[in-house]
Amino acid sequence: MARAVNEPPAATAGFPDPGSEPGEEWTPPRRPRNYLEAGERRRLMWRIMPVAAVVVIGLSIAEWAWFRPRLPDPPRDIDTALEAVRGPDPTGEAVRLEIVDDEPDPFLVDAAGLSAPPAALAQVKDDTFFREADMDAWLQTWLTLRETGTSGLARAAAPRVSFAELFGQPRSYRGRLVRLKGTLHRIEELRAPDNNYGIDTYWQAWLEHARGPAAPIVLQFLELPAGMPVGMKVHEAVDVTGYFFKRYAYNAADTIRVAPLVMALEPKWMPISPQGDRPFSLPVWALVTMGAAVAAMLVAGRWLAQSGGRRHVEPPIDMATSLGGFEPVTPEESLRRLAAAQSPASPDIPSDENAP
Repeated sequence: MARAVNEPPAATAGFPDPGSEPGEEWTPPRRPRNYLEAGERRRLMWRIMPVAAVVVIGLSIAEWAWFRPRLPDPPRDIDTALEAVRGPDPTGEAVRLEIVDDEPDPFLVDAAGLSAPPAALAQVKDDTFFREADMDAWLQTWLTLRETGTSGLARAAAPRVSFAELFGQPRSYRGRLVRLKGTLHRIEELRAPDNNYGIDTYWQAWLEHARGPAAPIVLQFLELPAGMPVGMKVHEAVDVTGYFFKRYAYNAADTIRVAPLVMALEPKWMPISPQGDRPFSLPVWALVTMGAAVAAMLVAGRWLAQSGGRRHVEPPIDMATSLGGFEPVTPEESLRRLAAAQSPASPDIPSDENAP
């Protein structure tokens, strides 16, 4: 059935959405976002970057607080008592015999790089106090240190050794150049035995090795670093390059103990700053500043994300107003008017300006 001439089509009544309920106002579909636009890129950056920064900072703090690197296990304690090293002293009428070996020490065959001649070093005995037989090798070691000098010792290829290596292998390291790192305690100046080499005094200290254990190394040296404190209550970090001499016996508070004895020209002093040994911690003001900065980043990011996401949308065209003067016609009426326009004018047919 044909529609009446003056009946507007459904589209002229405000173009209601075909899928909407009667009376519901139609809204145009939103244009899909183009993520290549500058505004969209800024919006994404300010929406994602503050959150990513907060996550990274939080993970860093968590890693520092709960996942610190595991420190190596402390070295095993070593019993340095002379009785534990040499065995118990003989009792009753028993005596301890010292075996004298006329064969050269195989560890001293190669004289290159030794602190003293092999014959002098062969007279040095471990687990004893300072003996008269040790004097020759002791003085020759001082002379070698003086001739080499500080620069020569620094350039020498000396291995870094531990307390256990020196304590357990004294013959292997006798007269050899070694490197140590640790903390000096009880630095005092001692008078040297009478000699013809101009060595009147020397310094003696007790070195606590940086890698432990809690047992000292006796360090003797000729020159004191400038400005280095001395006394019975000092704790100074040093790096030492010197010659191992012997496993030296000394009177401890509880018993006679033994310790490696190293002779050096001058220890390299590494002063510790007042805050050098304090654990790392963030002050309160730093935490507050960090929290305020993160909060400002989140607020700024949210505001910029919202402002960057707003796009100018043209208001929908009021089709009812724009088509108010339009009179829809049926195809039959259009054909009739077209035929009338091609035929001679007739007073019975009015002209229609809107006819196609």
